[in-house]
Amino acid sequence: MVVHLDALQLKELKEVLEDEFRVLVETYLQDAVLRLGLMRKAYSEGDNDAGRQAAHSLKGASANLGANQLSALCEKVEHNAKAGNLSGCEELIGQVEAEFGHVKRELTQMIA
Repeated sequence: MVVHLDALQLKELKEVLEDEFRVLVETYLQDAVLRLGLMRKAYSEGDNDAGRQAAHSLKGASANLGANQLSALCEKVEHNAKAGNLSGCEELIGQVEAEFGHVKRELTQMIA
C-alpha cells in the first residue's frame, strides 16, 4: 500500500496551526497546480532551469505537508533538469501529476 501523506506530520501541523491549517492546505493545493503547470510547460519548451525551479518549489512544499512520495518524485525531476535532461522526463512528470492527484484528494478530504 502506497502512503501518500504522513499522517503524523499532518496531525502535528493541524495541532500547531489550528484554524490556519485549512489556509495552508488550500494555498499549497493552488500553488502545486501552478508548479505542475510550470513543470509541464518547461518540459514542452525544453527549459531545464524553469523545470528545475518548479520541481524544487513543489518538492519543498510537498515535504512540508508530509507528501513524501510526491516530494521524492519532484526531486527526481529537479535532478534531471539540473543535469540538463528534462527532455526525458515526460513519464516522470506524469508520475508527479498522478501522485499529486492522490495527495490533493486526501488533503481535500481532510479539510472538508
